[in-house]
Amino acid sequence: MPDQFASRKGGTVEAVSATTSDDAPPGSPMSPEACILRNVARASRAVVAAYDPALAPFGLTGHQFNLMMTLGNMGPMTVGVLADTLGMDASGVPRAVRPLSDEGLIGVERGEDRRQRVLSLTIAGRAKLNRATPAWSKVQAELVNAIGANRWVSLMAELRVVHCAATTCSTRKTTGDDT
Repeated sequence: MPDQFASRKGGTVEAVSATTSDDAPPGSPMSPEACILRNVARASRAVVAAYDPALAPFGLTGHQFNLMMTLGNMGPMTVGVLADTLGMDASGVPRAVRPLSDEGLIGVERGEDRRQRVLSLTIAGRAKLNRATPAWSKVQAELVNAIGANRWVSLMAELRVVHCAATTCSTRKTTGDDT
């Protein structure tokens, strides 16, 4: 689904040239109100604020639940793979995992390569995840109902496009290769 703000010519979406926000008319994709960072960050904060109170009685934040749910559904994985799966920087994973590891909810083992760390959900972690899942399900159902199931499926696809665009943005390239 093309962006509703994109310029159109002959039914195709054209690239938007970089202009200063002073030049951009209101409602244009280059106006301050259309800032991708502002809108995605605002939505993200609102979503986190919806899940956190529901998970707090279980001693978890939404981010911790997401991390545990990922390990619970996908099984043990290295720090790098977990970071990629969650869209995190690998350097932030140890900080996110440490409280869960300290509580015995996530196990950290050495991988085949001594430098690798393999993370897994412990039995206690699985039990806590199972206890917290109904609270997550309630918030999930409420949000999906408010958004609309079909609209949410479409929005997930659109968010993948945003993710891909952000990960390939020229400001993220530190070397000449795209590996």
